[in-house]
Amino acid sequence: MNATPTLEMLDPATLTVDINVRKDAALTADFVASIKEHGVMEPVIAHHKDDGTVHVLMGQRRTRAAVEAERPLIPVLLIDSPEEAERIVTQVVENIQRAELTEADEADAYHQLSLIGVSAAAIAKKTGRTKDKVENALKAKASTTRTKALESGYTLDMALVMTEFEGDQDAIEELESVIRDEPQYFDHIAQKLRDDRESKAQLAALIEELIAQGKAIVEDAGHYADEENLYVSAAKRADGEPATDEDANAYVISTNYRGEHRAEPVICDWKELGFAPKYERYNGGGQQAQKGPMTEEQKAERKTLIANNKAMESVLLTEL
Repeated sequence: MNATPTLEMLDPATLTVDINVRKDAALTADFVASIKEHGVMEPVIAHHKDDGTVHVLMGQRRTRAAVEAERPLIPVLLIDSPEEAERIVTQVVENIQRAELTEADEADAYHQLSLIGVSAAAIAKKTGRTKDKVENALKAKASTTRTKALESGYTLDMALVMTEFEGDQDAIEELESVIRDEPQYFDHIAQKLRDDRESKAQLAALIEELIAQGKAIVEDAGHYADEENLYVSAAKRADGEPATDEDANAYVISTNYRGEHRAEPVICDWKELGFAPKYERYNGGGQQAQKGPMTEEQKAERKTLIANNKAMESVLLTEL
């Protein structure tokens, strides 16, 4: 072991690159070309193992680039071997300060620390991150979906949201589309998907409850005699008294713009059961409703009526 750090020129191909917190070393062609032309200007930091091998602690990217650029020697600062946890923490802090870590790299680093027994609180203290951020990163690494999201370049917050919809491929694809095309709307779309999911769950619970009560569920109902199903509110009994909810044998489920569901009682087969509609359909002043195709004269009258209505609307708008 070296009590004092020493600087040596070593063949980068002989160095062992440990697992680094940045899995993607980002070896761009420009970076390799720069190393090839100018060499490694800043020493990498490494230490001797008991077996004589030299392991790189910091500067993995420069070391790999030097190997690819076929540099014969690079400067290496040899130090005493730190504990594994301290090695990873040092890398994390160094890269965070340089703003070089992606959130995926950061989450991976925290995961490595947690595996060797470092608590979220200790990680937060050493790295300067909040405990919540560290805990969320560890949650992300506990899920395959979140890990893949981070590795795809999504933020930690986005990755956490993605796991809310594990198993819902349509929702996942919609979120991925938003991230790709309009990331500024991610939170809005995520909340809409949550609301839709909650609405569907409430609808399923309502349907289950009605079925348990022996009630049928129909798609629609109406208020007049030509309807197959009649709303209770539009029906009367054979004695002329208004029908009540107790007379209902089915329900129509409606949903408003907020995603709220309402079960409206109806009577199926109301004629056979002796019910009648309360109201008669208004036919435009008591005339018989038109049956069959319109005559040419009737068509002409309708066109004139429409034209007159439009003219009147135009006059009213001008006056306003």
